[in-house]
Amino acid sequence: MLRRMTDIPAGTIGFEAVGEVEDDDWEEIVEPVLRQEIAAGRNVRLLYLIGTGAREVEGDAMRADAEFRMRHATSYERVAVVSDEDWMRPALRALSFLLPGKARGFRVHDLAEAKAWLAEDGD
Repeated sequence: MLRRMTDIPAGTIGFEAVGEVEDDDWEEIVEPVLRQEIAAGRNVRLLYLIGTGAREVEGDAMRADAEFRMRHATSYERVAVVSDEDWMRPALRALSFLLPGKARGFRVHDLAEAKAWLAEDGD
């Protein structure tokens, strides 16, 4: 499941993957929050934490996120993905070339750095 994080900087949104993550989790938990932010005219600064509590992230959930970001690309300012999965950071770098805004991958032990980067002003 995906659950909303509460210990993140003001002006940012965070979700943590816990256990198995399915596409319904993204559609029911993440998408409504993002739609609300975009409808309010705020730029999205988003953090995904996929740590040791996540057993499996369904490909459909990742695809739903990518498709949503492509449809609302200009609404995203920064995306941080925090995970120790080696394949995530290169995939995020490749995706960042296709979308406006900044995207960056971090290791789980660098969660505080990811939060700071997400909240900082400027480039």
